[in-house]
Amino acid sequence: MKKFLVSALIVSAVIITLFWFLSGNEKENKAVAAANLPWQVSTTTNGATHVLGVDIGETTFKELMFKLRLLAEPALFETPEGRLFLEANFGKKKFGVLEARLIAEMDADQGVFKKMKDENAGRDSTPSNHWKYSLSVKSTQIANDLRVWRLVYLPVADFELKQMKFFGEPEEKMVVSNSAQYWLYPKKGMALLWDKEGKEIFYYAASKDFSRLKKSLPTEVVIVKP
Repeated sequence: MKKFLVSALIVSAVIITLFWFLSGNEKENKAVAAANLPWQVSTTTNGATHVLGVDIGETTFKELMFKLRLLAEPALFETPEGRLFLEANFGKKKFGVLEARLIAEMDADQGVFKKMKDENAGRDSTPSNHWKYSLSVKSTQIANDLRVWRLVYLPVADFELKQMKFFGEPEEKMVVSNSAQYWLYPKKGMALLWDKEGKEIFYYAASKDFSRLKKSLPTEVVIVKP
């Protein structure tokens, strides 16, 4: 009986939270939709990157969910080399007039992630040869308060070159293949993968974290100055 009551309370909390996230007056919803284009990027006075209505580099994971009115479950990943990182996949969602998937990566040192790994609630392998650890309740609470240092935007539709030009001229380009290259915007805290034969990927981080963002991209590239 006790387990049933606890489960019922959890379900009620989820329903209330969903209602809170997804509700809002029509005027507010239209304003949110108008600010959801991926090339609408600006830098705050504190150096955060403002995109999709949130400040990447300052916003916590909990705040990100609240501002986007989306829920996602954070998970810990471990690379074959043993590096740990914390991500949450929001799945497919319509942002303004465009559909995309969002992935948020939270920031903490490896010691914090090691404790989450030790307290994990289960482990699975992934197609990328990473281990995926489900978080305990305690670790999830910690994850909620960590800042989002990087946001990855994966558009559902392929972008044409004329659409990519909405982002402006990049300060630098990195060629990764005959069909793909990264467009880098250090001042905007943004890196874009433009692929003529595949899917585009847009990365956002605070301008102060741009060096870190760039290092997270492939390293065996040819530098091209526009």
